[in-house]
Amino acid sequence: MTAAVRNPNLYYLTVTINGGTKNPWHRLGLKQNPFPQLGRAEFNRGERQLNSLDGDPIKSEQDLRDRLVGFDPHFINGCVRRWKPGKRVRFLVTFPKPESDR
Repeated sequence: MTAAVRNPNLYYLTVTINGGTKNPWHRLGLKQNPFPQLGRAEFNRGERQLNSLDGDPIKSEQDLRDRLVGFDPHFINGCVRRWKPGKRVRFLVTFPKPESDR
């Protein structure tokens, strides 16, 4: 298998939405994934919000929307479309890096 070529002008994040019945992080004594993907202070709040999607199960579309307050409505709607009650789903999102990071 060939690795995908990534655009150096984009940030890549894996989003996991827990539509199941259990929090997979409880077995480790955690509420949600504590590890940032980007490790940049300006993204910490958003990354915590995204990590919360894989913590306690999402109970409804409104629960999902409530956890993503402050995100772009198109992103929120995309998450709602991908959410599957009873399953954990993962998908990759990208967004442009600021000029100062290129």
